[in-house]
Amino acid sequence: MHFPGSRALAFRRDLWFDPGMMRHALFHAVLAVLVLGGCQTGKSKFTLSVHSQGDEMESPRSIMPDLVGNPPRKVILKRSPEFTHNNIAAFHAFPADTGNGNGVALKLDFKGKQALELVTRMRAGEILRTLVNGKGADYVVIDRPIADGIFIVWEGVPDEVVAEMTKKYPSIKGLSSACSKMEMTPTTKTEKKKAFGLFKKTEREEEKKAKAEDAVQAEDPAAIQTPAEGFEPALPEGAMQ
Repeated sequence: MHFPGSRALAFRRDLWFDPGMMRHALFHAVLAVLVLGGCQTGKSKFTLSVHSQGDEMESPRSIMPDLVGNPPRKVILKRSPEFTHNNIAAFHAFPADTGNGNGVALKLDFKGKQALELVTRMRAGEILRTLVNGKGADYVVIDRPIADGIFIVWEGVPDEVVAEMTKKYPSIKGLSSACSKMEMTPTTKTEKKKAFGLFKKTEREEEKKAKAEDAVQAEDPAAIQTPAEGFEPALPEGAMQ
């Protein structure tokens, strides 16, 4: 099935909406996210959770209504998330192309990766809804299985949340460097703390090296050598020109 405006992970689509249910849905959505936020906050200064689509026939305690899209359309979500901020191993932030805050690419830990692969294999055509601090940020439609553990939130992540994520998680590129020493993607709190420590250590070493190179260049610009004009390096024997 094809939908216009497809994206790398999944894409949006319109869902049915009953205008008469707006107040009812809003009331229960606010109530549900407040409860969810209170349960997940803990020591974290932000919450992020990803929920799959539910059904109105399920127990009212296990589902919650929400509004997505523009104009708003009703959708039923499972109250229990597929994964949360506790399953993030690394991330990369970028400006949302809609102008609505930031987007983030999330590298999930082993448990999060398994959950993402399972839901995307079993629930094709349904939505995944991202809540940040208990508020709707983005939603996508599942169009293929995701086996690499990378999940994209395309918009709706505030600057202050990105700032907090920077304090807690390494960049995806930085995690790759850390994992070369750890031999695996961190999953436990201890492993994630160690990975973040290795990332920050490498970051400091790179900054120190860059400052040293800048200092050398400032004292002696000729220390940074460039090929002389007209110079062409010799090619290995047998190489094609």
